[in-house]
Amino acid sequence: MFGTDDYKKIGNNKKHFLFFNLMTILFFTGISFTFVIPNLKGFDLGFSFLVFLIYIVVANVFVGIFVHKTELVFFISLLFSALGMGWRLWLEWGEFSLVEHTNVVVIVGYPCITALIITLLYAVSEKFKTKKIVIVDRK
Repeated sequence: MFGTDDYKKIGNNKKHFLFFNLMTILFFTGISFTFVIPNLKGFDLGFSFLVFLIYIVVANVFVGIFVHKTELVFFISLLFSALGMGWRLWLEWGEFSLVEHTNVVVIVGYPCITALIITLLYAVSEKFKTKKIVIVDRK
């Protein structure tokens, strides 16, 4: 969770932070989907934890950009996570190490789960942000 000053800075530079978030989702879903799915070749718990921390930052930046737009955050996350994963599959098409990851469940499920995680983190962060602002305003 960022401080209220950080959210104000994000609100003042929405285009820059939106670009940062979109590129972060695009590249990290492209890089990470072969490392974060348990029971598939290449799974790494440390990398999964790192990706989760990055998604926390992405969700908190979305809190500063969008106010009460949960559906928009979900669809943006879904679109760019699917693009990032598709980009990675297109670059490494035919590679033997990606055979397990070309399953339909993985191709459809991973972007949906990524978007759901970012949206849930957004909702929780937004709830805490509004509580912080109310507490600060009472003083």
